[in-house]
Amino acid sequence: MDTVISGIGQRIKDIRTRRGWTLDELAKRTNCTPGFLSQLERGKVAPSITTLYGIAEVLEIKITDFFPESIRPPRVVRREQRQTFRIEGSSTIYSPLMDRLPEAIFQAFILTVLPAKQALTTDEERAHYGEEFYYVISGTLRFVIEDSFYDLYAGDCIYFHSSWKHRVINHTDHAAVALSMITPAIF
Repeated sequence: MDTVISGIGQRIKDIRTRRGWTLDELAKRTNCTPGFLSQLERGKVAPSITTLYGIAEVLEIKITDFFPESIRPPRVVRREQRQTFRIEGSSTIYSPLMDRLPEAIFQAFILTVLPAKQALTTDEERAHYGEEFYYVISGTLRFVIEDSFYDLYAGDCIYFHSSWKHRVINHTDHAAVALSMITPAIF
């Protein structure tokens, strides 16, 4: 059967098993038979659009999430559409550069880091699974990683494993701006 159909079936199975649902549970929620869903997950049958919409609704995803990236249009986020947010007490303002794709591996942000004197104690060192990349667009940022620190200026970049204790500090009197890419996607 077509690889797109196989991909749809695999996606359904992945979401179903991630939620801990059996074929019977999904069948009850979608009004499909367990046999049909089993064949669909193995790429042996093709669902109707109506059935696919019903399954997507039960799985709480968009129908386009079933299809491979190669047949989905690119996602464009215009400057005026970007939402910014700031975690209370943090000196960092986040501006996501992209909508999250299903099962996104990374996220990209424009970060505005306010001067350290505006930071609260919540801006402390942290460590977590993943990797981080920063490119300083303007200003100066200090990256404290484990027992070392690195001062980066406009045009400089840094890449490191997030499992190392790290912190970003702006020791100047002016906001600094950086491009950040973090994996795995966290927001």
